[in-house]
Amino acid sequence: MAVASSISSLFSTLKLHSHPSEPSLSASSKPHFYPLRRPTSSIPPSRLQGSPQLRLPLSRAKSSDEDGVDTSFFDDVNPEEEVPFEQVAPPEDYVPFPSFDELPPETEEQIAAAYEEIYGPAYSGMSILGNDIYVMDSKVKKTSGFGSKKKKEKVRDGFEERVVQVRRVTKVVKGGKQLSFRAIVIVGNKQGQVGVGVGKAKEVISAVEKSATNARRNLVTVPMTKNATFPH
Repeated sequence: MAVASSISSLFSTLKLHSHPSEPSLSASSKPHFYPLRRPTSSIPPSRLQGSPQLRLPLSRAKSSDEDGVDTSFFDDVNPEEEVPFEQVAPPEDYVPFPSFDELPPETEEQIAAAYEEIYGPAYSGMSILGNDIYVMDSKVKKTSGFGSKKKKEKVRDGFEERVVQVRRVTKVVKGGKQLSFRAIVIVGNKQGQVGVGVGKAKEVISAVEKSATNARRNLVTVPMTKNATFPH
């Protein structure tokens, strides 16, 4: 009996209160539907009035003023105002460098000495700084007369060279035509290694030498039979 009385008292305290601002639905009134109605808060405004208010922190400038820090951000400066440029004064011991037009003209000996200091003794037969003018004779060999060019020795590495084709190539440029030669050379050692090379030069001999060097860079191995031939 005690439990039943407590439950009945609990249900008696629960009552449905309609909001005064919302009209009650009656049989005569027509219901209104709002499909895009904004959801309302379930907390009544009477409870929100008694809740503590949300207080925002003070501004940065005010808090910094209390700390004794100046936080003025040029509030009184007009950004569109034209400020004249003030050049910084040079120090007291500053001496301006003279212009190149005001420098005294250099003599030929000074120019030759400066050139020799950078590039070494020139080929004029005399030295301003006292250097040896024959220092380059061991590296540079003077040649004169017809046929004085030293013939390049043929490479002896066991490969035989065969010139397959030599053609003249004409290249049209803005200044005219440039003539050159293109050579195709095949090299081989008769042991299964063969190479083909192409070279271009203004002379036939140089083109053949370049193509032979290029052929040695493109060597391939060909399977051979017992009679030193390849199957075909």
